[in-house]
Amino acid sequence: MIVRFNVANTPQGRALFKDLRVQLSGQLSKLGPTAGFLQSALNSGRATQLWLDQSIYVPLTPVQARAISLLPFVSEVFENFKVQIPKAVALSDSSSPAGTPWYLDKIGAPQAWAAGFKGQNIRIGHLDSGIDASHPDLAGKVAAFAEFNAAGDRVQNAQPHDTTDHGTHTAGLLVGSKTGVAPDAKVISALVLPNNEGTFAQVIAGMQYVLDPDNNADTNDGANVVNMSLGIPGTFDEFIVPVQNMLKAGVVPVFAIGNFGPNSATTGSPGNLPDAIGVGAVGQDGQVASFSSRGPVAWQGKINGVFVKPDIAAPGVEITSTYPGGKYGAKSGSSQASPIAAGAVALLLSAKPGTGVDAIKNALYTSASNASAKNNNTGYGLISVPGALGKLGVSVGGSGSTPTPTPTPTPTPTPTPTPAAQPTGPDGYTLCAVEGGTCTNVANKAVAFGTAGKYVFGTNDSSNTLLCTVQEWGNNDPAPGVTKGCFVKNSASTSTPTPTPTPTTGTGNSGQKPRVLLVDADRGQGADVTAALRDAVKANAASGGAFVWNVQNQGAVPLSEMKKADIVVWATGESYQNTIPANDQATLRQYLQGGGHLLVTGQDVGYDIGSSDFYTGVLGTRFVADSSGQTKFVTKGAFGNTAFTLNASGSAANQYYPDVLANTGSGQVVAGWGSANANASTITAQSIRVDPNRQRAAQKVQDPRGLVEGLARTVVSGLLNQILGGNTQAQAQNRPRVRAQSAGEDAGAIVVNAAGAYRTVNMGFGMEGLTPNSRNLLMKTSFDWLMR
Repeated sequence: MIVRFNVANTPQGRALFKDLRVQLSGQLSKLGPTAGFLQSALNSGRATQLWLDQSIYVPLTPVQARAISLLPFVSEVFENFKVQIPKAVALSDSSSPAGTPWYLDKIGAPQAWAAGFKGQNIRIGHLDSGIDASHPDLAGKVAAFAEFNAAGDRVQNAQPHDTTDHGTHTAGLLVGSKTGVAPDAKVISALVLPNNEGTFAQVIAGMQYVLDPDNNADTNDGANVVNMSLGIPGTFDEFIVPVQNMLKAGVVPVFAIGNFGPNSATTGSPGNLPDAIGVGAVGQDGQVASFSSRGPVAWQGKINGVFVKPDIAAPGVEITSTYPGGKYGAKSGSSQASPIAAGAVALLLSAKPGTGVDAIKNALYTSASNASAKNNNTGYGLISVPGALGKLGVSVGGSGSTPTPTPTPTPTPTPTPTPAAQPTGPDGYTLCAVEGGTCTNVANKAVAFGTAGKYVFGTNDSSNTLLCTVQEWGNNDPAPGVTKGCFVKNSASTSTPTPTPTPTTGTGNSGQKPRVLLVDADRGQGADVTAALRDAVKANAASGGAFVWNVQNQGAVPLSEMKKADIVVWATGESYQNTIPANDQATLRQYLQGGGHLLVTGQDVGYDIGSSDFYTGVLGTRFVADSSGQTKFVTKGAFGNTAFTLNASGSAANQYYPDVLANTGSGQVVAGWGSANANASTITAQSIRVDPNRQRAAQKVQDPRGLVEGLARTVVSGLLNQILGGNTQAQAQNRPRVRAQSAGEDAGAIVVNAAGAYRTVNMGFGMEGLTPNSRNLLMKTSFDWLMR
């Protein structure tokens, strides 16, 4: 497990390294007897200090992990998860390149060389599968080398070697005499991915090693730029802290975006972090490679927002470089594009030593082939070394332009245009951010986006911030090609709380898309459903027609508010009690009788109210079992034929007890667990994840409603015996596997009910448990069916 501590670090530059070490040591000294096992692990060498991440790696039992997480100076505890090298798309042996390889010409590296800039005096951090330092092209190019094990401990007396061929290939693209972008630079190489796979602790240990190889913050021997051709699909908050500390130290992070294309929203971490330079791959024709991961990326948690990724692109198709044993070979992937971009950064730094990270980013982004219109395929486009040097005021062969001061780039979903004039807002609204910026203090307030009489209107959710971008407004662009702004209007205070003012478009649906009211009924438990679902709701709702109501903060939803919406989305998140209370059921009945449309999504709605007439009659659903026992479901019938997976990387990963459903009356099952036509005989009915909520787990062990035999007998009973004491085994064995009326009954994940005056969609899971792309697709399918 990784235990991360609360550390307030403010120094910039290399002074940060010493400060992090001192503060981490200070926090560890506070452990005392309340965490004796952790102190014991540190003293015995079984724990590893990861000062760059403000954390330690230590083997812990679940009970110990929970105890540690409760300490006031511990910020989080998480698994030491695996990190991989994106699989190479193409791979072949080849001969030593004759002349300058095409990819070096493509980015203009020879022009920088001719001007005398070859990466001299620059050190590049290289985290990979290792390196063959004896290769003729890499002779004398390795400034330092270290190997780390899965716990993040340094392997003593390790000599440079490559466990595969990946690390030697990427190193050759960085500094190789014949194949490298920066042949006069040197690498500080960390072997953190033996056989192309490692752990989070290994990667963090390697990151801090390349930043400070002699473990002495007073000596300046660390990397100026770091290349990491590695990652993991999805968004991982765990990478935020170490990368932020790298940036504070003035080191440029250049990371591969992934080889998970061609679909959208397929990027990997840490390359998809907003502050990192995420690199995609292009071919000789300059077009995005089919395998290169595409954006956008939706971050939820410590970072919130939808961002355009990658940031830039570099050649990544059939790239010839060094292989172990003095050989050469060709590979394709963002793993190749990333070191080419990192080598370009080394050239910039050799031309302008001491240039800051923001200035490097700005030079790369504003000189790339698509600088004026960042997109989710290649970002700002193919890098240009001569162009970037020109942005830094360095002329190479007459190709460099006169330097023009430009704003420091910020990690926003779209490039910030230089405004010709201040955007103007509608009457009664105040400008809170120019396009590309962020509005603050706008929780539950009416907002508008646009300029000069062209606007879309809406209401922000309970989040205190709002990104002022077209993407945040569901790709609704009221004034294309013009710099817009976001404007805020304080909601009128009334005795009855309301989520938003009535839309200015009137009471009728102004377009093909519906007006939608998202009811946040998670009651503050677990993942925030508003943060998870708002983008999908906005993307599939009418312009300015997406609203939110938080029952925890605003109380019961009035019928008057429901009537403003064509569709009510009732999302319960991880709440397992009071998911839809009786008074809300009554209000929803009135709304539906007037021709409304309802989507219910939550993993424990059936568990909570499955015996109610509202559930069986209005929703046309019968609750079968408390957990599906698996994460996959497949749609059918009116919902098409698509497979979805819960808890995948990039989702909220919070689904523990997805309900098994069957239809009653006019209801129809439109998705089954495991397969489209699954029945009760296929359901094992055990939790799909170990539940960290001990109160919920304890109740479910003792509750007869859809209790699952496998979960209670094998996982929860043992954990509860440790934490709570007592015997849960006997209770669990008396419970049924699944509460189906017959083995042939449907084991449904989604039930729809076309009941004449109204329509409902009932999901036995929370949509926050899907990836953003899957969430959006299922939301659209549901809305289309509801509005037929």
